[in-house]
Amino acid sequence: MDIILKRNGIDAIYVKAIGRLDIDNAVEYGTKIKDYIEDSDETITDVTLDFSEITFISSFGLKVILELYKLMKGRNGEIRLKSVSQQLINSFKMVGFDKFLIFE
Repeated sequence: MDIILKRNGIDAIYVKAIGRLDIDNAVEYGTKIKDYIEDSDETITDVTLDFSEITFISSFGLKVILELYKLMKGRNGEIRLKSVSQQLINSFKMVGFDKFLIFE
């Protein structure tokens, strides 16, 4: 899985990944984002996850998104999901993530 992390201002990052967010890739995805947030000199309070090229998300991938949400909530921050396909939105809705995640 290719993962691109970019700083987006002082307190924000933009993350784009390509492929499937499944058990094989989700750990790397979550760890890379979490490490970037925690190792940053500035406090990150806004994370945008670009899902335009994510083709599938497994329950393990959903767990990683939930962990990132909890990390950001603990920092009084936000996590946004951008360009999510309808199929993936349905997966998020099925487990109730649409109640607390921001979709753009």
